[in-house]
Amino acid sequence: MPWTQFECPDGQKIEIEKCCEKGGCRMSERCISRPTCILFSRSRRQWKGKISTTQALNGTRLAYLQIVTPFSERPCDRAFALLGTFHHLKHQKLDLPDALMEEGLEDPDSTGIFDFYEEEDGVHEMLDYKTAGGWKIVRLQGKYKYDVPIGEFFKSGERKGQEKTRKEWGLREPDDFDLRMQCSRYAWMMRDMGYQVDRYKAQFTVRDFTQQTAKSCGLDRQIYMFPVALFDRETVVAFYQARNKALVEAVEKNEMPPVCSEHERWRNDAGVDVRCTRYCSVWFACDWGRQARATPLPAASDEL
Repeated sequence: MPWTQFECPDGQKIEIEKCCEKGGCRMSERCISRPTCILFSRSRRQWKGKISTTQALNGTRLAYLQIVTPFSERPCDRAFALLGTFHHLKHQKLDLPDALMEEGLEDPDSTGIFDFYEEEDGVHEMLDYKTAGGWKIVRLQGKYKYDVPIGEFFKSGERKGQEKTRKEWGLREPDDFDLRMQCSRYAWMMRDMGYQVDRYKAQFTVRDFTQQTAKSCGLDRQIYMFPVALFDRETVVAFYQARNKALVEAVEKNEMPPVCSEHERWRNDAGVDVRCTRYCSVWFACDWGRQARATPLPAASDEL
């Protein structure tokens, strides 16, 4: 993917390879250490003509733009990604000869790397390690807050006459499609290779756990283990075949895919596309992303 530059604190840009060199920083001092810079540079994945397991979950337009559009990122914006990297590196250092860890998988439709596989007490289990914010855990649990009238009314101010409410927790369908699809893909790829997979679990470390976030999100611990209900093989294969075909054709024809779905844009209950407004690295090359950030669209002759 053409993530080619870092954006410095002063807004200027520098080639990632240059920043990784000794003495390569263009400012008076580094905003991140050189080892961290190198870690970021090694996390870039080049397009090899086949979609990856996680890439398929991002939306075809986002994946396409990250392949064909050179873009930059501020190192500090990748702090959470760094936490996830360290999380995985620590587990990789464990010496467990009777288990498989961080193994690469590939078939005609996609590639991927699973985290952990072992047999214990006759049960063959796969495990995925993740770090996430408290809001993600809430959505995986299917929890949401809603207003409950308390029988009292505002006596003054802009809301005079309106009934007062309090927040309570309710339950709805968990927002776990991406987790289930990713884990299902790894499980079926392993099964197709002859391995037995009896169950799959995902271990989430809450990266922003504090007393305040625990209270606001209804969390009671810092690590959660989620059993993953796997999709059937036909559903998984059809999904990845379709995603791989769409992305490969878009790149080969150099045609912009349709806008990402609401789910892929992280549409929240307030109707805000959170990924587009805060986290998309190629928003500037997307008409929807520009509108989401209230940025005027460029003229047809302008370079994206």
